[in-house]
Amino acid sequence: MKHILQTLIGIVLLFSLSQNAICETMATVDAGRGDVSLYIPNSYDSEKPLPLIVALHGFTGSSESIKKYWRMNRLVDEKQFIFCIPDGTKNTRDQRFWNATKACCDFETGAVDDSGYLRSLIELIEKKYAVDPKSIHFLGHSNGGFMSLRMACEHADKIASVQSLAGAMFLIAEDHKPTEPVHVLQVHGTEDKIIKYDGGVFRSGQRHPSARETVEMWAKFNACAQVPEQLGTFDLVSSIDGEDTTVLCYKNDETKKMSELWTIHGGSHSPRFNQSYSPKIIDWLLAHRKN
Repeated sequence: MKHILQTLIGIVLLFSLSQNAICETMATVDAGRGDVSLYIPNSYDSEKPLPLIVALHGFTGSSESIKKYWRMNRLVDEKQFIFCIPDGTKNTRDQRFWNATKACCDFETGAVDDSGYLRSLIELIEKKYAVDPKSIHFLGHSNGGFMSLRMACEHADKIASVQSLAGAMFLIAEDHKPTEPVHVLQVHGTEDKIIKYDGGVFRSGQRHPSARETVEMWAKFNACAQVPEQLGTFDLVSSIDGEDTTVLCYKNDETKKMSELWTIHGGSHSPRFNQSYSPKIIDWLLAHRKN
């Protein structure tokens, strides 16, 4: 009995320590659409500004679904950043969405001003917490990827870098030129049947550009060399054997701005990532600050 009791105590202690290892402080802010979850390092010091990363869910998704998919909130203590996960509005079918581009995903043409809302959300967080103004970043999946790229276009003065997983840019880039360069990372699977790697049409009837076209648009915006560099391979997806992802980088050697494409060969719309994915993405974003 004594041995069993000691074992149980040990299990409880181990569980407690493991929880503390990934523990973070949770808070909420309201920029006009209800509470939005924030995850803040336990060591937060109002005298030491931290990067801010905003994560956007896909069409029909939610803040909870993107949190469970990427589990990036568990990295705020280790990587030292503030993590924000807002929700899009709901259409008449009770489906959450972001009004990003004509291709995705305001299919009922309600003209919701998500761009303005997300900007106001950033500014509210800046008022309440110590945020490094040179290290504000967006990332998103699918419709959230489209929206992250729109934010980079329309709020380049605020945003240092964005990552889009299975999203895409505006079809006509010239109409959405940012006021200054923004680092962009596009991650896309070649077997994506929903937002196709080579470009296509989702539900709106409007075409979206390919992953390569999206990256090349940003290469031009950022005045990068038009001949990209191959930066090697790595393993991101647990269901695909070997090193499944290749890296193509357009770079401006003078300003250090870049537009990068991670192609997941055999990857689907929602790849089952291994444990290296989220840390790699966070590291990439935090490394690409404003000058």
